[in-house]
Amino acid sequence: MTLLGGRLGRKDEYLAWFDTVDPPALRPPAASWSSCPRPSTMVGPQAFHFFGVERVLSDNRGWHWRPWGENWLHNLHAFDDLVADGADGRCEWHEKLITNWVVANAPGKGVGWRPHSLARRIVNWIKWDLDTRRLNEVGRRNLVVQVRFLRQRLGTSMTATYPTKAGKALLFAGAFFEGGEAAAWRRTGLSVLRTALKPGYLRARAEVDEGYRTAVIEDLLDLVQLDKIYPGLLERGVVRRWHELVRPLLAMAGDGRRSLSAEGPGYEEGPEPVFFAEPTLESLRHYARCLGAGSAP
Repeated sequence: MTLLGGRLGRKDEYLAWFDTVDPPALRPPAASWSSCPRPSTMVGPQAFHFFGVERVLSDNRGWHWRPWGENWLHNLHAFDDLVADGADGRCEWHEKLITNWVVANAPGKGVGWRPHSLARRIVNWIKWDLDTRRLNEVGRRNLVVQVRFLRQRLGTSMTATYPTKAGKALLFAGAFFEGGEAAAWRRTGLSVLRTALKPGYLRARAEVDEGYRTAVIEDLLDLVQLDKIYPGLLERGVVRRWHELVRPLLAMAGDGRRSLSAEGPGYEEGPEPVFFAEPTLESLRHYARCLGAGSAP
């Protein structure tokens, strides 16, 4: 079976487990998603470029090909290109890539289901659908499975960065879907974020770790935009706190270069950190101005 564009085969062969998934209804958004500027990482329908290394997925084994390295694979599974510059022109690539990921990545198995790429991918798929409205039924069903899997993992050991990403992913899913289960995801996500975004710790680490700072700034700005996409869903005090947290982070000095965030080892990771490329501080300040969040010095 080819990676992209080939026949997916019979449903009972590849997708039978979806029959047990009853996805919640989608909550109608008030607007489309607008992403923070960031360079693309897909350079072809099957080609990806991370950290100076370009590779082509010739078949499904590439999703799990260990010689490519854990960090490169985590970035592959994160789907950051869905929200990168010029993503509209790669929408067909993205549709095929999502469908193929579902086929090639059985629930709970492999790098794609580890916490860092999992939480990041959940948010990226939701952002992409809020922008394009092109996440199909198979993708929505799989998204529900991913969120449920992440929720079940919250009781395990987590690093300082991972809870922020996990809380954000659960909150996004709880806003994206409607119903009782979605409301529970939303409550859990808010609880995790309340703990992970304590002002004292946040500022202390941000002062010494530019990669962490840029990652958290984007997280906070994304949460501010989520409130605009679903107005009235979140408490005003919670949203006001996000504004208050992001202002001093935006005001911190930085060299403006593209940063890396280190999302340290999680419950299944090895000893090395997991790195993701983050937007520049200049891009984040532009994003903040567009949202009316904070003030760029």
